Amino acid sequence: MAETINGNGSCESKPRIMITNDDGIDAPGLRTLVQVLASTNCYEVQVCAPDSEKSAVSHSITWQNTISANRVEIEGATAFAVSGTPADCTALGISKAIFPEIPDLVLSGINMGTNCGYHIIYSGTVAGAREAFFNGVPSLSISYD
Repeated sequence: MAETINGNGSCESKPRIMITNDDGIDAPGLRTLVQVLASTNCYEVQVCAPDSEKSAVSHSITWQNTISANRVEIEGATAFAVSGTPADCTALGISKAIFPEIPDLVLSGINMGTNCGYHIIYSGTVAGAREAFFNGVPSLSISYD
């Protein structure tokens, strides 16, 4: 979706960006990503992330247990902490169950540590983006070491 800056310095159309990760809702990388995107006033920022660290869970999903999603306060975003894995978070976030619209883009990260080589197989961060891709939503995973 194209962005158009109006005379007030804000965007007229705001693409929806959903953020997830595997380091948890309170992770510095996720909070930084929200802060940077929200500061532009050009995006509708949504967060659907695990309620605790879920590193190295790969693309696992919650099968026979109930998943809970609790609203949390993150300045500049509509945010939910979810009891499931990163793939669960993405599936929930793009399902319209907690957000009214499917996001235009899913960003997964910013991961603490690298995700390259065989590490991408185990990465919950990569799985968060991959789940969006599997469902036709553009996505990107971001890692920093």
